[in-house]
Amino acid sequence: MSRSRFDPFRRRLARDIRNNLSRAFLKSLAGKDISSFQRVAATYLQQHLEPAYEIYVIKRLEKYKEAFAAINAGELREVLQQAAILWDCELYFEMHELLEPEWKEAEGDRRRALQGLIRAAGMKIHAENNNRAAASMGTKAHEDLQKYGDRLEGFGKLEAVLADLQEMHLSVHGTRQGN
Repeated sequence: MSRSRFDPFRRRLARDIRNNLSRAFLKSLAGKDISSFQRVAATYLQQHLEPAYEIYVIKRLEKYKEAFAAINAGELREVLQQAAILWDCELYFEMHELLEPEWKEAEGDRRRALQGLIRAAGMKIHAENNNRAAASMGTKAHEDLQKYGDRLEGFGKLEAVLADLQEMHLSVHGTRQGN
């Protein structure tokens, strides 16, 4: 039995699973109906995937149910409110996908603030996969959010995101200088 990792940056099947599940989850959110992501997850689970892939699907399904319930219980329809729930549920790729259309439509400082959130989510995605890009992405996200974060009315998790970005910075660059 293979011991492959779920790596959407290097493995096509992992990327397809991640992308298809994410699309189905966002479709479920928009339609207020969990059947879309449940159906896609069930399709993958019936394929008897390698353990790393199966575990990913199962964990995503659990997180999707949690996020979906929180968003619907709070009747959260604003993208930034939903993004805050996704951050809490560690659904960083889905958060990125949710925010991208909003970012494309935004202008000026709001666009930069949304870019900071997208980069923060990207930092977490890369960190989960031990990719070097996480550090530079986190630095850029921190800069954008420090400067433009006040343009994210309704997000409500800015301090938590900034703390995560700061923690990433310290873990990469060390907490002590000269030791």
